[in-house]
Amino acid sequence: MIEKQSLPSAPILIESIRSIGYSFETAIADLIDNSISAKATRIDILSIPNEEPYIIIFDNGNGMNKVELEEAMRLGSKNPNEVREENDLGRFGLGLKSASLSQCRNLTVVSKKDGKLSAFSWNLDYVIERNSWSILEYSEEEIMQLENIELFKDVETGTYVLLKKFDKIQASTLEINKTITEKMSSTIDHLALVFHRYLDDGVEIYVNNRKIESIDPFLTKNKATQAKRTQEIKIGESIIKVKPYILPHYNKLSEDDLKKVGGKEDLRKNQGFYIYRNKRLIIWGTWFRLSRQDELSKLARVMVEIPNSLDDVWGIDIKKSTANIPDIIKKNLYSCIEESVFTSKEVYRYRGRKENNSEKYNYVWDRIKTRDGYEYRINRDLPQIQLLSKNFDKDVLIEFERLLKNIEKSFPTNTVYLDVADGKLKNDSEMSAEEIDELIMAFEDSLNKCQELGLNVIEFYEQIIKTEPYCNNEKLKELMKEKIKKYE
Repeated sequence: MIEKQSLPSAPILIESIRSIGYSFETAIADLIDNSISAKATRIDILSIPNEEPYIIIFDNGNGMNKVELEEAMRLGSKNPNEVREENDLGRFGLGLKSASLSQCRNLTVVSKKDGKLSAFSWNLDYVIERNSWSILEYSEEEIMQLENIELFKDVETGTYVLLKKFDKIQASTLEINKTITEKMSSTIDHLALVFHRYLDDGVEIYVNNRKIESIDPFLTKNKATQAKRTQEIKIGESIIKVKPYILPHYNKLSEDDLKKVGGKEDLRKNQGFYIYRNKRLIIWGTWFRLSRQDELSKLARVMVEIPNSLDDVWGIDIKKSTANIPDIIKKNLYSCIEESVFTSKEVYRYRGRKENNSEKYNYVWDRIKTRDGYEYRINRDLPQIQLLSKNFDKDVLIEFERLLKNIEKSFPTNTVYLDVADGKLKNDSEMSAEEIDELIMAFEDSLNKCQELGLNVIEFYEQIIKTEPYCNNEKLKELMKEKIKKYE
C-alpha cells in the first residue's frame, strides 16, 4: 500500500466549523472562558456600532508570546484527552476559533507578554482566496493601527480579541447595529448567569464600561432559601459534588430575586440540575429524564459540580452548552432529586405554617392518606368546632356534620392547584386590618361563650393561639394576649 496525505479543503472545512451551532451568547461566553483560564481579573467587552461594527474582548490575564499565540490560533491546538490545569475551561483547542468565526469572518488576536505585543488573524476571505490554512501575522506598525489598541497601555500582560465582518447577522437583518446591540443585551444576562460564581469571587466583566452583576440562580443570600447537605460521588480519582437548593415561595421574593430566577413564568422550566464545570455553568433547567418537570417541584434546583477531568464521561461538547449524566452516577442522583422535589412540594403544602417539633399546631385541614392517594378533611378537633358542638343540640350537630362533609367533597382541588402553581393564592398570613378586627371580635365572642358554658377560658385560648389562622399572624396573637389578660 502507498501512504498518501488527504488534507481537508481549508475553505470547506472552516465554513463547516462555523456551523457547529453557537448562538451569539454562547460564542461570547466561550471567549470569556479563555480569559478566565488565563487568570484574568478584569474582562472588558466593547461593542462598537459603526458602518462596519466590531466587538473587542480584552482581558488582563497572563497573555501569550508570539510562539504561544501562533499555537493558540491553530485549529485543534489542544488534545481533549490530555490532563489540564484544574481551572482550565477549554477542552478541544477550538473554542477561540470556532466561537469567533461562528459569528464573524475576521478574527484578530493580539496578546502582550514580556513587554511585547504579538498578533495573528484568521481572515476567511483570505483562506478562500489562497485555498490554504493560512493565518496572517501583524507587524508592530500594523498592530498599532488596530481599533482601541490603546487598551494595552494600562496592563503588563493581557489579550485582545477583535471580531469583524458579522456576515451571518448582516444577512438576517436590515439594521445590523441595532441587532448586535439587542444580542449584546441578552448576552449580558447570559454571562451574569453562566459566570456568576466567578463574578462573586472577584472577577469583573464589563460591557461598554457597564459592570455585569452576577445572577445567582439559587438565591443563596436569601434567608428563606433552603440549602441541603452536599453529597460527593467518586468516579475514579475525580469527585462530583451535588447540593440541592429549595427556593423560597414567590411571596418571599423581591423583584430582584424574581429576575434572578427567571420570573414567575420561567420558574417551571428553570427547575432541575445546574451543571458546573470548574464553577462555570454548562447546562441548567433539566432533570435529564430522571424526573419530570412539575408545578410543585419548580422551586427545586440541584447544583452539580464536575471537574474538567470528567469532560469525556459527561459528554461536554465544544460549545460547553450540553452535557449528559453518565449512567454510573444516575442512581446516586435519585436521592438528591427526591429530597429536593419533596422539599419543594412542602413549601407549597405548608406555606404560612410555622412548624415546631416542640409544639403542636391545630391545622384547619387534615391530610389523610388513603389507599388511592390523599384526601383532605376539616379537622373536627379545632377548638372553634368543639365550642360549637358544646352549644348545639343533637339535631343541629347532625346538620352541622353534613355541612362539613359537603364542604370537604366540594373542595376545589384543581383550582387551588393552579392558583398555587401560578403564585396567585393569597398567603394565609397576609391579613388586612379589617380582617384582623373581625377575627378579634370572633375571638372575644368565643371567650364569652366559653364563660356561659362554664368552660376553661385559658385552656380555650391556649388551643386557639395554636390554630390557623391565629398561629400564623404575630399581630393577631398580640391582640389576643391583650384580650385574655382580664381572665387570668
